[in-house]
Amino acid sequence: MTESSHLVSYRRAVMALVIVNVLWGSSFPFIKTLNLLTDQHFGVDEATASASLRGAASAWVIGLRFAVALVLFAIIRRDVIRRLRKPELFAGTVIGVFFCIGMVLQVSGLSTIPASRSGFLTSLAVVWTPILATVFERQRPRAVVLLGGVISLVGVSILTGLLGWSGGVPRFASDGFSHWKTGDTLTLLAVLFFSAQIVAVDWFGKRLDSLAFTPSMFGTTAALSFVFFVFLQPSIPELGEASSAGEGWVSLTTQLPFWGLILLLSIFPSLIAFSLMNRYQPSVTPTQASVLYTLEPLMASAWAMFVPALLSQWCGVDYQNEHLTPQLLCGGAVLLLANFVALWPTKTSRSTGEASA
Repeated sequence: MTESSHLVSYRRAVMALVIVNVLWGSSFPFIKTLNLLTDQHFGVDEATASASLRGAASAWVIGLRFAVALVLFAIIRRDVIRRLRKPELFAGTVIGVFFCIGMVLQVSGLSTIPASRSGFLTSLAVVWTPILATVFERQRPRAVVLLGGVISLVGVSILTGLLGWSGGVPRFASDGFSHWKTGDTLTLLAVLFFSAQIVAVDWFGKRLDSLAFTPSMFGTTAALSFVFFVFLQPSIPELGEASSAGEGWVSLTTQLPFWGLILLLSIFPSLIAFSLMNRYQPSVTPTQASVLYTLEPLMASAWAMFVPALLSQWCGVDYQNEHLTPQLLCGGAVLLLANFVALWPTKTSRSTGEASA
């Protein structure tokens, strides 16, 4: 492949992954609304809901989301289903295990923290991905890509309120961790699994048909989520109380707004987004991908500024729009700079194939 075709392929991959971030960003307000519907249904709130209910609800939503996505993929991309081989099935299963555990942790955490904060914390995958890539792939990222990762961490720190200005000097907020919640801890644990997923997609994607990972990834994610869901049932106190009143998971799931949100999650941030991710991520390095994925919280914040009010009216929950703040503008600008630095294709990276597969 010539240098020119490498560059075209690289740019196409970057644009596809930007679209992935836009679609992933939409999932945060959708999931937050599903959490609110669950709270309303079982008569709890973020302070009173049990951890087992949170985990089961997350697993149930994720299982339904990716089961529907798998069915849609099988219908729309029958050509991919027909060319599936054992290596792709295995690769998708490994990727799906990492992704599912990360998703259950992230969605559980989202019930107690804002959608934008969850997105910002998730972007810390930029720290772990280069470490895992170096250990497992023996692939050291270029200095400029690491610089982009450092810049993105500054952006994340600004967005989360951990870094601010006092007397014209940047300082870490003295109360930066004073409002730390369980959701923050769960989200940070999720980041480790998402980083492993990024490295796995890169490793398998450079050796196999990467789009063919998608069906087994979806299937593994759905199946494992349902296993988590069943495992948690006996320990949910709210379920016993709700069942006595004729309520439970069945009546929650049959609500029209619930299924509407599941369909939205299945089509846009799942079917379309992960098909694009699996197809195009191997055309950039794992560290570049992790920096690029820091755009997700920015997209989540953008969606959270106008979607919650619409969802609140449709679903009958109390979910207010988030607001544009100087913190968001500054942090977002720094994240964009980080991506510009990390993703700019140098002559060396194009000629060696580091920036494209």
